[in-house]
Amino acid sequence: MKKIIFILLALFSVKAYAQEVSKEYDRIGRFERGVALVWKNKLVGMIRSNGKELVKPEYEKIGSFGSDNLAFTTKEGRVGVINLEGKVIVPNDYESIAPFKGAYAITKKNGLYGMVNKQGKVVIKNEYERIKVGKYGDIRAIKQGQEIMLDIKD
Repeated sequence: MKKIIFILLALFSVKAYAQEVSKEYDRIGRFERGVALVWKNKLVGMIRSNGKELVKPEYEKIGSFGSDNLAFTTKEGRVGVINLEGKVIVPNDYESIAPFKGAYAITKKNGLYGMVNKQGKVVIKNEYERIKVGKYGDIRAIKQGQEIMLDIKD
């Protein structure tokens, strides 16, 4: 009988000290690198393992974080990039953003191409019909039907 009373007291005392550390979400994903994706009303955000909200659920999609701690986001059909801390690196202004090759990614905005770096700085404005990065780092673009070479000066 003493054991049963002890177990009941232990259960009630654990329950009494439990506390909620996050807002209510429809779903909480797995924690990886100390953060988890959370969903509310079909939108996704991010929380830390202590329940602190890093990014409120405002995105349609947050992709996987790469080794550079960056992930692509989709908001109102536009693409951007955030980091593992929830900071917006590239705003959701683009039709598409290609995966980063080294420090740069090709962006598409209003049907024209440009490039951003991993700090979110626009290094080539979106004013080209096409941009291609060669295997030696050469950047070729087409503007008004003419092929030109571009150089990035950070």
